[in-house]
Amino acid sequence: MPAKRGFCFGLTVLLTSFVMSPFGAAIAQEAEAENTVEAPTQDEAFKAWLDEVRTEALERGIKAETLDQVLPHITPIERVITRDRNQPEIKQPYQAYITARVSDWRKNKGAVMMTEHSETLKAAAEKYGVQERFIASIWGIETNYGTVPLSYSVFDAVATLAYDKRRAARFRRELFAALEILDQGYAPYEDMKGSWAGAMGQPQFMPEAYLKFAVDHDGDGVRDIWNNKVDVFASIANYLKSYGWDSGKTWGRKVKLPKGGEQTLQAAQETGLEPARWCAAYKTLGVWRDLQEWQELGVRRITGKDLPERSIPAALVVADEGDDEGYLVYSNFCSIMRYNPSFKYALAVGLLSDAIK
Repeated sequence: MPAKRGFCFGLTVLLTSFVMSPFGAAIAQEAEAENTVEAPTQDEAFKAWLDEVRTEALERGIKAETLDQVLPHITPIERVITRDRNQPEIKQPYQAYITARVSDWRKNKGAVMMTEHSETLKAAAEKYGVQERFIASIWGIETNYGTVPLSYSVFDAVATLAYDKRRAARFRRELFAALEILDQGYAPYEDMKGSWAGAMGQPQFMPEAYLKFAVDHDGDGVRDIWNNKVDVFASIANYLKSYGWDSGKTWGRKVKLPKGGEQTLQAAQETGLEPARWCAAYKTLGVWRDLQEWQELGVRRITGKDLPERSIPAALVVADEGDDEGYLVYSNFCSIMRYNPSFKYALAVGLLSDAIK
């Protein structure tokens, strides 16, 4: 197991503020001379925090043997915090984000994988009512169709983010979920690898999502999202279906807006149609209007042709402003957002699915 390293998330020793001046230095020297007790080191503070985690885990029913296997070897990772503060969904403009993810490689590889795994994808699609191309698209966006190496310990990653203050409560839950996965024998210790944020396996499920949505589609007794594509595809489909996926719809489409429409067409959610259940939480999607009302307001397909002659509630996503373009999105867009609550991510999944179908 790797040796424990220092935990440098901005925690400071008590005397830091004093040693910046001669007066402070004098106080520090005097304190040292009097053998004043120093503040705990960062390692000590993290160890004390892990002791609290252990106590709560035991209260939750996690076995002591499981905790002994994991907790003494957890190593906080400073670069995880750096990644958390610089996520591309926040930092990158729409076009740069989408271009990087809906690349020629992903489109070409996706078409090949759709053919290569057609029977397995079809079986998952038929059971859960999610079109094959969306399952494959999420698989492609998340791990390049299962080819991205998963090098982070899930326990290290989620413990790092649980100890950090920004999203501590959420990742504390993820840490207990990861411990439960190991404790119940759902996955061996060596398989508990994932992304910098602790997302696991080929579909990149967080530990809580694994417990809720991972499925044993081939009936071998294991919900294996790391090595078994049958379970990978079915788990992705089950996730989307659990959040209201409608197999009779696509995700949306890129559209051309009338001049000035980037500003004039936007409105608050309350001013339009009532959104689908899973869309109501995304207030920033704004107003939902019938597709035919968008047509009347001058919105057209990106080719300039009329919108489809269907009655479908849709919301407008204006991406990088200034090009009079946007995206009309349907309720399935919100299901994708439950996978990753980012407009950019959901658009990338939708556009890739269009390219590989």
